[in-house]
Amino acid sequence: MTSTTASFGRTGKQVEAVNYAQTIRRNEATERASSKRTECAEGARGGQHAKTALRYLVAAMACALFALIYAQFSHGVHSPFMTFMFAIPLLGGALPALVGHLSKMGETPTSARQAWALALTTLTVGSCLQGVFDIAGTDSAFIIAYPIAAVAFAAVAFAAAVRARR
Repeated sequence: MTSTTASFGRTGKQVEAVNYAQTIRRNEATERASSKRTECAEGARGGQHAKTALRYLVAAMACALFALIYAQFSHGVHSPFMTFMFAIPLLGGALPALVGHLSKMGETPTSARQAWALALTTLTVGSCLQGVFDIAGTDSAFIIAYPIAAVAFAAVAFAAAVRARR
């Protein structure tokens, strides 16, 4: 006589049925936990887009504030590069991230996001520098390096995104 049968007064078939039922319950609990982890991961991806949009919105506001303060000390001279510098992080960063959040797009690869951020940062810094040069009434032959570098970073971002989709 086994201890299980003796202690509960069950036959072998009853013990097998109880063990089978316990196994089924364990498997169902494991599946529920797994689906919750998947839902949390999907929610985190949506959260990533929202966080990215917020970061770019803050960057756009910082650019607008910088341009406003710089305009106060520019003796009435204005530059469209300085005035509309805020539009680069707003339209190139916040808007795509917001669309990604609302459309529940999957997560973009980290390398693509970082390369895109470098492209936008390069364009923003180049726009700021061009605005400073315009307001100061001077020019530089090296300012062309900023858009060229931004296009290169954007191409790397596009290539990384396409590569990850395969």
